[in-house]
Amino acid sequence: MPVHPTAFVSYSWDADTHKGWVEALATRLRTDAVDVRLDKWHSVPGNQLTHFMESEIQRNDFVVIICTPKYKFKSDTRTGGVGYEGDIMTAEVFTSQNHLKFIPLLREGAHQYTNYVRRDPSFAPRSLHAGT
Repeated sequence: MPVHPTAFVSYSWDADTHKGWVEALATRLRTDAVDVRLDKWHSVPGNQLTHFMESEIQRNDFVVIICTPKYKFKSDTRTGGVGYEGDIMTAEVFTSQNHLKFIPLLREGAHQYTNYVRRDPSFAPRSLHAGT
């Protein structure tokens, strides 16, 4: 039996419409046979959110990073959950040298860049630049 890839979705809690878009994307990935982990679905109130973020980033095959200007700001300034996840991603890239695990997806921002990380890495969170 084939094993489905697993993916954790990292995103900032922007507007409700953005959170809805993220949930719709996660649902779509599930219909495409990706075992998606999303805080809204898998984090239990009362549990340590930091532990949830750490374990999800470390145990999943991929981390899909929904990039928006707010996400980038929080990642670069290491604030909130996004900032904490950025620290974990930086450590993961540093120790495993597996840049392919992290998939940035540009949701808002510099739309003119199709492959924006390669053309202008300043649009991506700094945590994705580690070791490059």
